[in-house]
Amino acid sequence: MATEIEMKLSVPDLETLNWVLSDPELMQYAKDDIQVRRMRSTYYDTPDGSLHRQKWTLRLRDEGGHRVAAFKTANRTDETGFFTRNEWQCEVDNVQDAIPILIDQGAPRGLKSMLKGKDLIETCGADFERHSVCLYMDGGVRLEMAGDYGILFSGESKMTICELELELLYGDAASLPPLCAQLEADYGLVPESRSKYERAHSLTEA
Repeated sequence: MATEIEMKLSVPDLETLNWVLSDPELMQYAKDDIQVRRMRSTYYDTPDGSLHRQKWTLRLRDEGGHRVAAFKTANRTDETGFFTRNEWQCEVDNVQDAIPILIDQGAPRGLKSMLKGKDLIETCGADFERHSVCLYMDGGVRLEMAGDYGILFSGESKMTICELELELLYGDAASLPPLCAQLEADYGLVPESRSKYERAHSLTEA
């Protein structure tokens, strides 16, 4: 199990996102070039919405040619804006094959009984291009900075996304809020309190 700790910022437009991703004050901490990958995420649930009621997320994502399933527990967002979730991942071709693997890794065993005898159906998704790079900050802090631009969808309904994610890979999480505050001041970014899944699922309910 991994604990995902990240902060999200909504970006006004693609031009601004490109400015952020080329900011010399940030890129001085990068040791490698920015990686670009096309990603398509599909979110699954039972027909009666069992996972959504638990605020659990089950996703299968095509990440530039290989498929990764992920299961996440409910987000614990505090006043600082952190996204903190337990997460398990595995590489599989289809989401059904992922369930026993994720449970073996430590995902809640209640997942098995919840899904017993029920189908998993596609509910919504995301299709976007990700530009990402690892930043090696002062004090031993290591972050992944990812800029995402694309769409969220549910059926025929769509929503454009343009956002920046800062995920803590190692070190003190207290380093994230000041960095986000600086980006907000410099580029007019706005804290985003909802995950991609939550926003995509809202299209289902619209």
